[in-house]
Amino acid sequence: MKNFILFLILNTMLLIVGCMNSNKRQSNIMVSKNPVIRSIDSSTIVLIVERGAFHYDKFVLKDTILSFYPDTENSINKDTLASYHTYSTQKVSKTERNQLIKKILESDFFNLKDTYNNQASCNSMLTITLSLGNKHKKILCDDFKRDCPMLLQYLESEIIRLHGYKLKRIFLPG
Repeated sequence: MKNFILFLILNTMLLIVGCMNSNKRQSNIMVSKNPVIRSIDSSTIVLIVERGAFHYDKFVLKDTILSFYPDTENSINKDTLASYHTYSTQKVSKTERNQLIKKILESDFFNLKDTYNNQASCNSMLTITLSLGNKHKKILCDDFKRDCPMLLQYLESEIIRLHGYKLKRIFLPG
């Protein structure tokens, strides 16, 4: 009888430990819901955000380095802060980068149209280029606000936020 009780206790403990390990595996799967992100070589991540109208600058996120390339020839507004005219870099955490890539993939970036036209006379271009592994896509919006997908507007503002120099769009009156 003692052996039988000991046998039941051991089997119950093994069953409990097995269930706990099973739950751990399930929660790991739930956390990394998108296996595409895990399989991407981070050195292949390149996100380019190019802005038009009074800026003609670009931000380049490559792996975890975010670089700002100011336009030195076409910028109309020379009276802006020096930071708008100075090359700079910022390190982005892997967590922030992965969250951004996850948002891009979940929003189906690679299935968006290549061009979003706008018939307004006063536009401010936005171009987003993304390379992830063997996937590459460039999307051009005639205007960063009108007829431009919310995801692209989000990417512009998020890249500016991650850069940290507050290089927001400058609007001229009119």
